[in-house]
Amino acid sequence: MSRRSRRLFIYRVKILTYLIVFLVVFTAGYRVYSAWYEDYKHSHPQIIEAVPTDYSEEQPLDGILLWDEHLMYAPKDGILTYPSPRPRMTSKGEILAALDGTAVYSPYPAYFYPALDGKEGAWVYPKLWPDFAPFPEFDDASLIENGTRLHRGEPIGKLIPQPQVLRCIAYLDNTPSLERALKSRNDPAIRIRTEDGGKERKAEVVAVKSSGQKLKVYLRLPFFSPEMLRSRRFTASVVTDVQKGIMVPDTAVITKDGKNQVFLLQGNSPVMREIEGFPADDRNFFIEKGVRYGDKLILNAGMITDKHGRIW
Repeated sequence: MSRRSRRLFIYRVKILTYLIVFLVVFTAGYRVYSAWYEDYKHSHPQIIEAVPTDYSEEQPLDGILLWDEHLMYAPKDGILTYPSPRPRMTSKGEILAALDGTAVYSPYPAYFYPALDGKEGAWVYPKLWPDFAPFPEFDDASLIENGTRLHRGEPIGKLIPQPQVLRCIAYLDNTPSLERALKSRNDPAIRIRTEDGGKERKAEVVAVKSSGQKLKVYLRLPFFSPEMLRSRRFTASVVTDVQKGIMVPDTAVITKDGKNQVFLLQGNSPVMREIEGFPADDRNFFIEKGVRYGDKLILNAGMITDKHGRIW
């Protein structure tokens, strides 16, 4: 090996040695720093202050409508005519339609709609309530055109006796706030809103059953307009009552032996406190009982251990 090659070799060995030493020192320093930082975080946890919060839940309701209905039939062959293609209120004895001039009268006060969707007579509670299966497919009602030629006995539309309560079957996600409303002994009801910013109204809860985190509810709706006959589909928002409590990040809450707990700062030490509440979302926890306005809480409750019981 020449002198130049030997020098180059020695230089490379030195560089490699320096790199190895640097990595060893850096790794050791990083581990020491990490250990110190973890200890520092345990002994200097972040503190948050409990602030009162109003909490209300809202979730979409997608359901189906149920009503009592009777088909009206053509009394003879002829051309169908009717005064309005829209669903409308009719009184007893009012003309619903005519076939070649022969009038068809309403036998009782009712909504009349000259349209069909094919579910008449089959869309009934005993078939729709029992299972947790998806609702049957259905189409919106199709209008029977004015001027259509019909044979005797063919349907001319449907009659929905009035007054009657409009009913709804729907699936909902089970939440603590919703569960509380459904378990009310005095007035089992939920509040619904049919449009953004619209009026909230109470829907009476007739029956409930659950499967995992899903609920199936049978409701009596507080309204029934003729226009709702256009489709058996119903959409709205379910809004729970406003609750007063404390909202904190979920890191401030730990669960032990099935109980939710937080660490309150009393003087210079953390004290464990059992609380009542529920997850508001995937990042926050709503505390109903156990914490008061102004209390100081440890933000990362999971860092508090028996070994680190004092905050410096």
